[in-house]
Amino acid sequence: MSSQTPMILGPFTVDAEGRLSPARDDRPPGFSVRWRGRVVQARLADGGLSMEAVLGRVASSAHDVAARADGLEALRAMTRTLPAGWRLTLPADHRPRLETAAVLPMPVTVTRLVTELTVFLLELSPWLDWMDEVGVV
Repeated sequence: MSSQTPMILGPFTVDAEGRLSPARDDRPPGFSVRWRGRVVQARLADGGLSMEAVLGRVASSAHDVAARADGLEALRAMTRTLPAGWRLTLPADHRPRLETAAVLPMPVTVTRLVTELTVFLLELSPWLDWMDEVGVV
């Protein structure tokens, strides 16, 4: 194999310049990291990097009615103050998620990929502080 031939590295194809692109069309490559005790998922798809962070879990009313009310009120307030392009969801498992995406040129360098994820993690921190304060951990 010459150094000019793309190679497969896990879910990525790496070109001669070291840029990454999805190796398969049917399944976008992704990975997860832990940031401040929370799981953050990242996935390369549709010309961008989608990122999702699980913020914690809203307390059950069976355990603490006041903590549940505080957590749900904080989530309602959060939806009004999120940065443009961010979305908050609350699935049935009561683990709220923040989602956003960054447009990336394909193929993308590892440096650009890690930079976009790092910016998201840093911007996520104040929201995690807020969730910690209201007991969504």
